[in-house]
Amino acid sequence: MVKFRGYFLILVFLLTACTQDTVIPKEQEKSNENIVTTPDGKITFEVINNIKIPQEKVETIKEEILAAYEVIKSSIQTTYVPSERIQIFLNEGSQMSWGFAKEIQLYDIKDDRYPLVHEMTHSLLGYGNNFDTSSGYFTQEGFASYMEQKYGNDKINSHRLMKYFMDSNKLIPIIKLMDMNYASSYFRPNLTNPIEESILMALSYNQSNSFVTYLIDTYGIEKFEQIYNEKELDKKIEEVYGKNIDELEKEWIAIINSQTDLTTNEKLVNDLYNIVSVIDKIDPKYFTKE
Repeated sequence: MVKFRGYFLILVFLLTACTQDTVIPKEQEKSNENIVTTPDGKITFEVINNIKIPQEKVETIKEEILAAYEVIKSSIQTTYVPSERIQIFLNEGSQMSWGFAKEIQLYDIKDDRYPLVHEMTHSLLGYGNNFDTSSGYFTQEGFASYMEQKYGNDKINSHRLMKYFMDSNKLIPIIKLMDMNYASSYFRPNLTNPIEESILMALSYNQSNSFVTYLIDTYGIEKFEQIYNEKELDKKIEEVYGKNIDELEKEWIAIINSQTDLTTNEKLVNDLYNIVSVIDKIDPKYFTKE
């Protein structure tokens, strides 16, 4: 994928739980010293250092694995039973990272942009029915992004970034991000231009992150737990929250509008002016209700 500076460079590549056709490195080095077992003894992680970073950095990542495990297992409860052994591969380059039941492939290691918390959230809490798309993408990617922002390497406020794009009339209808007839077009787009594809996907992840953050901050994580990875999400949300998607979306938009604007320097550092110019080339249908 094409790189962008700043936040969207990070976001595009830590978007995660990616497609299964991602190329897996040919060399998968193993080392017995890079075994991490959780304090409760339930899961063993094996760190495979394909990138040959110093052992000191590997030790740091091992500590991060244990810290991530604790916050993820204490976040929400799901019916998914994670694998007893999960391999975590540290890879060269800035490809998209991804996480499934028994393995996590991480990139952007040297720049400390690897989305460990995001990927572990997928691997520990489950995704669809055995890591398929049967339950869509919205709550899974939204919550993984929420956890990464709160505990991982992504520290940019999703609400403030969302305000910038909303002010630029680049708002994706929430119902489309949840609707199985449309969701894959946003979270796994197949556009003719890879730059547009990356940005549309990044927008979808950030918007789901922002909306999930609003649900948790406003109504509590216990309610969110009831809708995580559920099918017919719009109906489930109305059942749990007592409000339909349109009502909740209006509340969320009010919160976004109350955010402070990004500074000129933040926009420049994150290359947002150029990104918006690319978004302008994306078919307007992605930003309109049908």
